Amino acid sequence: MTRLRRVHLVPLAVLALAVGLPAAAAAPAAAATTTYTITDLGSLGSGGTQPTGINASGQVTGDSLTSAIITVPCPTHYNPRRTCSSHPKHAFVYSNGTMTDLGTLNDVYSQGNSINVSREVAGYASKPGPSIEAALWTGTTAVDLGALAPLSSGSWSIANGINDSGQVTGYWATSEGQINTAAHPWLYSNGTMTILPVPSGLTAPSCQAGEINNSGQIIGSCNTNNGGTNHPVLWQNGTVTVLGTLGGLQVTMVTAINNLGQIAGWGTTSTGAIDGFLDSNGTVTDLGTGFRPFALNDNGVMVDGTGQIDSGGTVQNLNNLIPANSGYTIGFANAINDNGQIAAQANGSAVLLNPN
Repeated sequence: MTRLRRVHLVPLAVLALAVGLPAAAAAPAAAATTTYTITDLGSLGSGGTQPTGINASGQVTGDSLTSAIITVPCPTHYNPRRTCSSHPKHAFVYSNGTMTDLGTLNDVYSQGNSINVSREVAGYASKPGPSIEAALWTGTTAVDLGALAPLSSGSWSIANGINDSGQVTGYWATSEGQINTAAHPWLYSNGTMTILPVPSGLTAPSCQAGEINNSGQIIGSCNTNNGGTNHPVLWQNGTVTVLGTLGGLQVTMVTAINNLGQIAGWGTTSTGAIDGFLDSNGTVTDLGTGFRPFALNDNGVMVDGTGQIDSGGTVQNLNNLIPANSGYTIGFANAINDNGQIAAQANGSAVLLNPN
């Protein structure tokens, strides 16, 4: 399974007591003393590569700056006669030493957010208009998934997750400003996009769908109070359930669900602290304030946004597990597969960590 997306799921959350989740088998965790080789994934021309997901074969997706140069609006404090430029980012797949540009929807920007075993990538791309559209790549051509209503200029539709059956999850809103207050969750399956139900007990919720596992379970969040309160939710078998928390709701984030139904993330406690958690078959383990999971594999091994790994309850800094003379400093680890391969960010580059 892969992690979501860091930016495009605006506080997601699932914190606990996931009623009806399948029992998690006692799968052996990778040894906490594992060391890694490190491979720089390169770029599409101008550096600035960010990894967002990894599949079972070690193929990685994300975005990277291209060598193209485009004109962009200048900051307001600049002289209005000045022209500003930028390198656009494109979605990519890295496989066996080669980075492939996945292209866009006839515009300039795109990003891959999740990749499955068939190398299908879910993400988004900009379109002339302008708008942001959910996209699915089954090769190097982006397919516009659209939304459940016509998208107008300024609208957003983001694909966040994809499972090995090709089911895609995401959300859409009429504008970027409506993401926290009027977002609609959706599931794309067998060529059809359907809206996901919202919890009946919440007042006018704005909901986003995040990751999906191979059983079709989807994690996400619903905001109420004009985006002020975040409720963790789980969709399964056509129904939505509001899940428990660590005691607080204001800052909650769900980041991963594996194929055993285990859920990882972080959220506020009753004291206001922000702790990481692992929910395994309804039993919630509070991971404390020092570890906030970004990704979770089927062995229960987690990586976080500060470059740490939690294997069987033992937390280590990945920088202590790579060659001392590598020249790299792991800033965050964004995805991990069941073989223990990790997609991470280091020195402004995307890197692949392979366990020895």
